[in-house]
Amino acid sequence: VGMVTAAVTEESAVGAAPSRGAYRWLVVAILFVGYCFSAIDARVLTLMVEPIQRDLNLSDFEISLLQGFAFSLLYSIAALPIGRFVDRTKRRATLIVWGVLFWSAMTAACGFTSSFIGLFLARVGVGVGEATLSPTAYSLISDYFERRRRALAISFYAIGYPIGGGLALLIGGWLLARFTKAGGATLPWLGSFEPWQMVFLCVAAPGLIVAALMMMIREPARQELAANLSVQSSLREGFDYISERWALFGSLIGSLALIALLAIGTALWFPTFLIRSYGMSAAEVGMSYGMIMLTCGTFGTLSGGWLAGRLMQGGRADANMRVVLIATLLKGVPLIIAPLMPTAFWSLTMMAIGTLIGQASQGVMLTAIQDVTPNQLRGQVTAISLLCVNLVGMGLGASVIAAITDFGFGDQAALGYSIAIAGAVVLPLIVALLLVALPHYRRAVESLAR
Repeated sequence: VGMVTAAVTEESAVGAAPSRGAYRWLVVAILFVGYCFSAIDARVLTLMVEPIQRDLNLSDFEISLLQGFAFSLLYSIAALPIGRFVDRTKRRATLIVWGVLFWSAMTAACGFTSSFIGLFLARVGVGVGEATLSPTAYSLISDYFERRRRALAISFYAIGYPIGGGLALLIGGWLLARFTKAGGATLPWLGSFEPWQMVFLCVAAPGLIVAALMMMIREPARQELAANLSVQSSLREGFDYISERWALFGSLIGSLALIALLAIGTALWFPTFLIRSYGMSAAEVGMSYGMIMLTCGTFGTLSGGWLAGRLMQGGRADANMRVVLIATLLKGVPLIIAPLMPTAFWSLTMMAIGTLIGQASQGVMLTAIQDVTPNQLRGQVTAISLLCVNLVGMGLGASVIAAITDFGFGDQAALGYSIAIAGAVVLPLIVALLLVALPHYRRAVESLAR
């Protein structure tokens, strides 16, 4: 497909925001804030596994369904029509506004439930709301930034998730300790709540502020339109585009899904591992692991975007994929041995190193997909990518580790071994897929740049 930076029609250019200057970085900052809070609402459950298990009498596998499958189930399905809407609408930010309001309401609903089924359904709702964010954000950022700066801009957006994940642990740990000490809370007209229920209610509250920020985003003119695609492409065109390039997108999306499986599964279970294996409190885990997510996750993600930009300026057409491959190779050893360390200090140290290196691939991997997709299909192709990522990564990541623990070892104390086994099996598969993707990706970028 020959891509052209086509002149935007008069109709689509009406009210278009400027694609240069400081405003486009303000848009990235607003989207970053939204991604932070989406991560907080999605990940705060991670620190509350023990009290929820105790109060609701749940197994590790049932908890894994709440952490992964429930969230990803409709997130993945909803992303497809949302992706098509993103490619057709002239009001992309409005979609995020409604999404923020909905996922915040569903996070609050988690605090009102006292059963596994109720919590499962509320987590499904959180996933549906959050499905509006990333396909829209990647589409907007790709129109605000040219290819040379796109990886860095998307990396700035992408650090929202590790920062939000870190804040979920820090804030969640502090709130859980506070409400546990108080024996829960009683709210006027609403009744009494357990400490973990109050945490859900508290982290849901800022949703109104986040939605108001999203209303500040103006619609940019669409860039890099493909000459042989309609302005309002169909969902089938998105699937056809991917299927015609199955080797490229199969290896790209496959490696992205496995990266997500390992990263999400480890991040969801590592706090519980620290509590079980080293006797740390939830507050201690929230502080230590939360700081690792905040600092190492942030620096690693931005470093990946910066390095990809530098390699691109040096003439490397496959810069994004090179960064992902290097990060995957280097993070393997520290991630595998982290849960096998004799002390909490060394375990956290290895996890910090693995997170610092591994997060370098977070922003650039989805940037790579944007760079080989025409504008009319970016929302849909991103949604299809996220469908696979969430079904495999979010849906299976937590459950694979839990299944190894429950059905393999039959011992909750073996959680650390389960995390290590998952890393040792999945990492070589990721490297193999990335090596397959590299030559196809290089040719696709060069073709689309003509």
